[in-house]
Amino acid sequence: MTRPARTWRAQVRTVLATVLLAGLLLVGVGATTAAADTQMTAIEAVNIRSGPSTTSPIVGGLYRGQTVTAISSANGWTKIRFLSRAAYIASRYLTKGTKLPAPQAIDAGTVKVATTDLNLRTGPGLSYRILRVLREGSAVVMTGKTARGFAEVYAGSSRGWASLQYLASSANALPAVVGTRKALADLNVWAASTGSRVIAEVKRGSSVSITGAMQNGRAQVIFRNAIRWVTAKYLSNPDSAGPVTPRLPKIIGYRYATAALDIRSTNTDHYTKIDEVPRGTRLGITGVVVNGRAQIVYSGAVRWVTAKYLSTTRPSVTAPAPSGSVYAVENGLQPNAIKVHRAALVAFPQIKTYYGVRPDSYPDHPTGHALDLMLPGYPSDSAHALGLRIRDWARAHARELGIKYVIFDQHIWNIERDAEGWRFMADRGSPSANHKDHVHITVY
Repeated sequence: MTRPARTWRAQVRTVLATVLLAGLLLVGVGATTAAADTQMTAIEAVNIRSGPSTTSPIVGGLYRGQTVTAISSANGWTKIRFLSRAAYIASRYLTKGTKLPAPQAIDAGTVKVATTDLNLRTGPGLSYRILRVLREGSAVVMTGKTARGFAEVYAGSSRGWASLQYLASSANALPAVVGTRKALADLNVWAASTGSRVIAEVKRGSSVSITGAMQNGRAQVIFRNAIRWVTAKYLSNPDSAGPVTPRLPKIIGYRYATAALDIRSTNTDHYTKIDEVPRGTRLGITGVVVNGRAQIVYSGAVRWVTAKYLSTTRPSVTAPAPSGSVYAVENGLQPNAIKVHRAALVAFPQIKTYYGVRPDSYPDHPTGHALDLMLPGYPSDSAHALGLRIRDWARAHARELGIKYVIFDQHIWNIERDAEGWRFMADRGSPSANHKDHVHITVY
């Protein structure tokens, strides 16, 4: 019996469609589908693996801009069609559709491990010169730059390019230390290159071990045998051993202010008022007098004061603070701390308890440079609100009162780092140590 021509042609079309589909599947990574929501594009060079894990064998790879057909996504992995079977790609390296986003740093600061002996080259390609051979298991640090299937990495003190195909993630390995830097200020040690969790604080002048990786303005360091981060701009340059102290003229003697004195930036009539010291302040002089102004060394810098208001003998105190009064806390305080105390008495009469000179592991209180304003009614919402008002008042009047930094509620503000605002501090173990029951003010 002869089959109708229409039925025979329909069967031929079915067979051709099946053959065409099989051919498309064999193409591999170039396979696409008409459904726009299943088309994915690689935003960086990335490995294709047999399973949804970095320990699964690598079966292929994509360059930036290549497309694949996604079947599903779960737990950070995207299942794709590859060489007529399912394979997996880390989802963070894919974007939906065919539009390629702008380049971005990938895995900056993360540690990778060479899965075999691997060439480290001067550039991203096989034609570039080999710097050295990385042995299997060697740990490297990603700089975030990738190109043509290669990643720029730090391997010890070397920096070069290695094939991404042979680099696997490592949760335990630590990157090599490439050098040390000095902290140019008190630095928070952050848990990650983003976020606000503080692990600890290192003091100005401390050495930190760097890996060479940078991300989001933070430098990667090895701190207490773990990967941590610090604000990069407060680390010394590679050719600097640490903070450089300017050379100051020699102090040849001391004089006392016979009146309230402006501390000037220059000896001319065009100057910046650095500070004001009260009558009786002891000042170190250099013996230089220009334009009627005496050169002094003040807070580690060369400054000037009007010479005629200096005396070799301490002037009498015209209004001694009576013992047992609210001024008793001023005993031993530096002039700026006294200014802060008297201004706070006017601005915040509800504060009844102040602490000034006392023993402490930090030098601020023992040297009379610090004042604690204790919050009445702590812990309460009203006490916390008062603390916020006091800290903001201190910041607003920092220059006229000679305030260096303020601490409240586990946050610190420093006049030298004003643009950073209130920075979170590491936990010191108690409400008082974390400055929750008082506002701490340190002066120059």
